[in-house]
Amino acid sequence: MSNSAAMEKIYWVPLESSPEAMTKMIHRLGVDKAVAFSDVLGLDDELLAMTPQPVHALVFLFPVTDSFQEARIREASAPPPNVWYSKQTIGNACGTMAILHALGNVQDRVEINGDLKAYFDKTKDMAPLDRSLELERTEAIAQAHGASAAEGQTAAPAADANVDLHYAAFVSVDGHIYELDGGIPGPIDHGPSSEFLKDAAKIIQKRIGALSGTNQLLSVLALGPNTDN
Repeated sequence: MSNSAAMEKIYWVPLESSPEAMTKMIHRLGVDKAVAFSDVLGLDDELLAMTPQPVHALVFLFPVTDSFQEARIREASAPPPNVWYSKQTIGNACGTMAILHALGNVQDRVEINGDLKAYFDKTKDMAPLDRSLELERTEAIAQAHGASAAEGQTAAPAADANVDLHYAAFVSVDGHIYELDGGIPGPIDHGPSSEFLKDAAKIIQKRIGALSGTNQLLSVLALGPNTDN
């Protein structure tokens, strides 16, 4: 294989924002079946109370705009040592990146075994770019991603499609809320939090406000107890 072929960008089929498909994916990879993704029905306190709790992380799907991303890039900083963060080098893999960012930062709260534990163990001391390059070589995660992409409720686009929707994860690490997205230079530290779900919801509400005028899909998924288990 030529060097140019070896360096060709890898693309994965985009994930649909489906709690069922994402839950199947993480269970395939070794996450405890007592944990699952669920839809967040709304960001006000009354609807948040309907979310299965405790919530370990949130995954936010939003339309990408240049101005929105530029603002987030300015907020990003170097990842602190206590935060698991990875760059994204695989095209259209932001859904799986958000899942990895969510689970990578709750390993003290969620039991993870199998292929995903092996990946986290191998990448524990790696730099953010090296973690993504290792993901490119991790066939088990690629296969689980592909299976979940095929299980969405709508027809999946081509792997190299120009998709203008993007995922980010919100997690609490040592009492601070972090917004994690491999497409920006590093984590965004949103500061201390005493109630993760309510505080993260307020941050996402502000993000949605900054996206006013867009007509595309926005959704929020919560990683928490599996009520179907």
